[in-house]
Amino acid sequence: MKHTFYIPALIAFGIMVSQVQAAGLMVNGVDLGSCKSYFDGCNTCSVMENGQSVCTKMACFAAGTPKCLDTPATSETDTQLTDMENSKSVKDLTTDFKLKTFNSCANMESVMKNFIKDYYKAHPYNGGGYRGGGPIMFEQGMMDKVAVPSVTSSDAAQNISAPISATDISNTNLQVAGVDESELIKTDGTNVYFYNSKDHTIYVAKAFPATELSIIKKIKIPSSFADPKLFLSGKKLVILSTKYNNTDYGFRYWFNRQVKTVVVVYDISDLNNLRIDRYYETDGNMSESRMIGKYLYILSNSSFSFPYNIYYGPEATLDESKFDTDFIGSTIKPQKIELRKTNVDSEKNFSQKGKLLPYNLTQKDNAICSDIEYVLPDTETMKKFDFTPSLVTLSIIDTSDATKETKTKVLFGDVNQVHMSLSSLYITSNLYTSYDFRCAPGMYCIMPYYYQGQNTLIHKLAIKDDMTSYTASTIVPGSPLNQYSMDEDSTIGNFRIVTSHSYPNQSSELFVLDPRLQILGKLSDIGKDENFQSSRFIGNRLYLVTFKQIDPLFTIDLSDVKNPKILGELKIPGYSTYLHPYDATHLIGIGYDTKTNQWGGTQNAGVKIDLYDVADVANPKQLSTLTLGDAGSSSEVLQNPRLFTWYAKKNLLFMPATLMTNANDVNEPYRNKNAWQGTIALSITTGSGVREEARITHIDSSGMETKRTEECKQYAKDYSKPICRKIIGGWEYCTNPSQMYVPSYCYIDSPIGEYFANQLWNFSNDFIVRNLYLDNTLITVSNNAIQANDIAQDYSKIGKVEMK
Repeated sequence: MKHTFYIPALIAFGIMVSQVQAAGLMVNGVDLGSCKSYFDGCNTCSVMENGQSVCTKMACFAAGTPKCLDTPATSETDTQLTDMENSKSVKDLTTDFKLKTFNSCANMESVMKNFIKDYYKAHPYNGGGYRGGGPIMFEQGMMDKVAVPSVTSSDAAQNISAPISATDISNTNLQVAGVDESELIKTDGTNVYFYNSKDHTIYVAKAFPATELSIIKKIKIPSSFADPKLFLSGKKLVILSTKYNNTDYGFRYWFNRQVKTVVVVYDISDLNNLRIDRYYETDGNMSESRMIGKYLYILSNSSFSFPYNIYYGPEATLDESKFDTDFIGSTIKPQKIELRKTNVDSEKNFSQKGKLLPYNLTQKDNAICSDIEYVLPDTETMKKFDFTPSLVTLSIIDTSDATKETKTKVLFGDVNQVHMSLSSLYITSNLYTSYDFRCAPGMYCIMPYYYQGQNTLIHKLAIKDDMTSYTASTIVPGSPLNQYSMDEDSTIGNFRIVTSHSYPNQSSELFVLDPRLQILGKLSDIGKDENFQSSRFIGNRLYLVTFKQIDPLFTIDLSDVKNPKILGELKIPGYSTYLHPYDATHLIGIGYDTKTNQWGGTQNAGVKIDLYDVADVANPKQLSTLTLGDAGSSSEVLQNPRLFTWYAKKNLLFMPATLMTNANDVNEPYRNKNAWQGTIALSITTGSGVREEARITHIDSSGMETKRTEECKQYAKDYSKPICRKIIGGWEYCTNPSQMYVPSYCYIDSPIGEYFANQLWNFSNDFIVRNLYLDNTLITVSNNAIQANDIAQDYSKIGKVEMK
């Protein structure tokens, strides 16, 4: 008998030959008799004439029950597998998503022309209005207009002495040790560097010793710089930002060049004389950044934009002749400008206000055509996928050496989430379809087919200092929640990723991929019908939180990469949005407590901090818990783990928070009788559990009673008589003003805290937004002030300096 199998070509596992004999066919303890075609629990098999079984080698990870697939049909072709897949309306993915390079500029122009035509056949109305940029970002005559940060000194900065540094220094909370992440605040152990959003200024404050707390420098940031972030490496302060340029350079340039990524590197070795070492600008908004040692890695994203109104007529048909004439391949390449400090006279070519300055100016494309790596879907694929084309520039800067040019690498794709280890960069992109699909022949996809909805494309790059090389690509089902959903095993280099999806059901999945992004193992249907809330990889363990009405904390063993297993599960009220290692056998969770609301649903209550005992991974336990505030309470730490300030040596956690105290009014369930904002100091030990140590606030609420009395005067009138007015016909229209709305905080029995809760956001510039520690000093920072408190002396205030 002849058996023909359809096996998706994307599966690199091929076909395996089993030694199972046909006579008295026993498969995994199940007697299948004289069956000629069977399912062995993982794969579809057929018994050959010599008695051996030929089986597909599908990516299966949990064995099912063997069963015979023989049917009465007389056809020689076994269609079990093809019928299964065809019944799912699976579409063939006709484009390989592996990165490749153009052969030349002519090749790039040809490929891009065809792509643009195909893209707008698939999406004819996605172009809209357009204001683009030209191929030259700056001309020499425009250099006087380059916006760079300006430095001013305070009175305390005149003679800055040799610094004394703290021994225990608070650093940004990092996912991967040695891979720094940008933040609003950094410290070198003596000084604190902080971006103040109120006046768009970076403040440099001497914070150690705390008795000398003072503002010593201010760096004014140009208004075109949005949401700056900081890195600190040795004696270099790095400022990163997205810059918005209002200049219009024309329309036929296909990518919006009005948005830039800007990097400014300051030499801070002498704070009396701050010096800009490098000013770097490239196309695209700043998407992600990381720093390893002296090397800075930035991903910038340039959105593709088509001048629809220029090339399409009233019936939405492309004027291909005009388009072919206007389109110039070189205009689509991202470009960069760089000012670098130099002491070589022959390299000095930058003048400002008629004065030659010690800088070298260069402006060029970010890559030559043959170095641009790309992945472009064809027309049929674009019809199926929500594919948003863009150019991604990876810039690598040696911050210690201003003589070295910034290295750039250009990819055609987009950026969703990023994971970076000491040797690899993983870039994920969203891939949404309304169809199930399978990959094209030769692709290294990890699944035989993918369900409709959200899937994720992953590109891996090898990183070594300022050198990069493309490694591999693949697609995984679902989408990661955040960067903590991904991890690289530091010993072997396997990539682990947790994703969630809503189709065919709501659940989460774990995938373990080898260094070439080929699948090793997977775990499906984790937390079925529940939302993915947080995850943390720690060695060969994965801790995962899902939530629907209660919080299951799963402990998952990764030691057998081919067979990851759920070892334990703890179900408690609430859920954690961030998990942090306490020690080898304990875990800290921070998130929300929950409660049942008046409609029977589940809603967030206060901010919850848990200490878990995971020594027995099969039976994780909640060792201690503390809930702060009621519904409406929040902490930025829950969404931004970089703010999780853990002083491990002293078992102290510092976190900014806004806490609401509910009035428990059944008629007004969201009424609050008090509020508070500031930094909370928590002690977390295995012996005493989670305990509140102190609260520090920058808000001065004195005089609130006077303000409330003045405001409530408007309601203190005699409305005992109705107000009537004559209307046509001799009738009267009367109203009773006593029924007008009066805020509850004006009632005589209302506490002053209720008025404060209502007015809280008027104090937003006094909100503590960041905190850090320097030995026994806790530093808290708001937009109005920086304050020092003594940890060892019950958090007594040492000093406070206004930022103005």
